[in-house]
Amino acid sequence: MAMKRAWCSCVAAALAVLASAQQASAYCRSNTCKRSELCLQDDQPVGECKPLRWAGDCIGFSIQEDASSEISYQEISDVLEAAFDTWMQAPCDGGTPGLRVQNLGPVACGAVELNARDGKTRIVDGLVPGNANVVVFRDLEWLAAAGHNTEMLALTTVQFDRKTGNLWGADMEINTDLYDFTVADDSAAPREDLLAIVTHEAGHFLGLDHTMAGPEATMHSRYDRADPMNFRTLHDDDIAGVCQIYPPRDLSASTCNPIPPHGFSPECADDQLVRCSAAPRAAGGPGWSAPLAAVAIGAVAWLRAVRRPRREGWPRSSCRVCVSRRSANR
Repeated sequence: MAMKRAWCSCVAAALAVLASAQQASAYCRSNTCKRSELCLQDDQPVGECKPLRWAGDCIGFSIQEDASSEISYQEISDVLEAAFDTWMQAPCDGGTPGLRVQNLGPVACGAVELNARDGKTRIVDGLVPGNANVVVFRDLEWLAAAGHNTEMLALTTVQFDRKTGNLWGADMEINTDLYDFTVADDSAAPREDLLAIVTHEAGHFLGLDHTMAGPEATMHSRYDRADPMNFRTLHDDDIAGVCQIYPPRDLSASTCNPIPPHGFSPECADDQLVRCSAAPRAAGGPGWSAPLAAVAIGAVAWLRAVRRPRREGWPRSSCRVCVSRRSANR
């Protein structure tokens, strides 16, 4: 069966039930289908709909090097590390979630893309361009991109294998065009709390959808300016979700390899292909930096151990957090 592109409607159907449903353990895992009303809470598929998760025990993220005119690169880096650490230190029965997240540093590329042997990605000399799970701040033209609207504070897009539910990539976009953000602890409207927002988005990055629990949960679909600190810390519902997806396990004997499929690159595909077409086949030659070539080579053995992507294309799923309508209008 050909792989089709899938976009999840992360908010629309859920909003109708959020007002009345505030039960415990109401977390929902993101899934491979477009059925936004489907709330998977375990590893079992429902029909062809499979829950999403990262297949390995180590993933990486990178920050687009331009950062934002509002917030410095270092501040952004510190906030993102704190956000992911909040999830990785969740108190599960028997330990913490069995997953590690690494900050791979700055990258030049700010595009939401996944390069793969999918029949669409241009390949030069047999090489597939590398990838990065990028966090990018959109200081300009937020509305110019498809799927963006004025209510969105941020948007996380994940790419996955429809057949297995394995996550292969995730990109996080922050709307610094239409909203002002702060990293201070005394955040107040009209400035939005960056740590609160990226902690929510990190939940999407890890495979969680919006919860059916009440607004006290970090994975609630709407951020309330009246209580911005709420999203910074995990609710029991959020903890139950991340612990179910990534049960505690001993990671001490395993090597953390955060390299994405086909290797890591700080550049977008088009820029890589320009370099690649001008370079000899030997890794480390002109047009390729030696460190990046070494990273790509080091990933070969790891790639053999995972399922290769199908050629027909990658489905994508987008999840967002919006400003609560109870808050002041912009």
